[in-house]
Amino acid sequence: MLPDMTATADTPIKDSSQPDPAWLGEQIRQLRKLRKLSLQQLSSATGRSIGFLSQLERGKSQPSVSDLNKLATALAVPYGVFFSQAPAHERGLVVRQAHRPVLHYAEGVSDALLSPGFAGGLQLMLTRFAPGASSGPQTLSHGGDQGGMVLCGQLELWVDEQCHLLAAGDSFSFNSSRPHRYCNPGHEEAQVVWAYTVSA
Repeated sequence: MLPDMTATADTPIKDSSQPDPAWLGEQIRQLRKLRKLSLQQLSSATGRSIGFLSQLERGKSQPSVSDLNKLATALAVPYGVFFSQAPAHERGLVVRQAHRPVLHYAEGVSDALLSPGFAGGLQLMLTRFAPGASSGPQTLSHGGDQGGMVLCGQLELWVDEQCHLLAAGDSFSFNSSRPHRYCNPGHEEAQVVWAYTVSA
């Protein structure tokens, strides 16, 4: 259950709706690393001290409604990401369809997290591309490997400046250090199940 949003902004979340502190702190830490933000940068974005954020990530501090709203904004995630609706025995193992965290980006691209958490060496995403949406004009290059399969629509995948037009049922895989970019050239939404390994 989400906390009562009519509460005053700095009211600590009631015990009945407070996420498990250790679980919440780990989600915040993983998201911060996923967004490549330092504690200093997160502190500047939220107005909270580095010490408080460090304790929060270690499950030693209790956030207020205002804190979680500011963290959600700074980390570009829905507020509800911080409230696991999964039973304790499924956390870190199972993600139910109705409870997938969704990350929204510019250019009409969104990622629904299929993996049970933001950590781990393997990440699974369901990526949606609006018609004409792209990763941007600049090529991407980073550690790890990635691959996926187009579920519906079309995906224009550029790797090493070579264009590959993929349709539903087509799959791909490549080392993420190779310059790459992608877009949806069609007039319908494209959906891609994406897997990638996270380099240490």
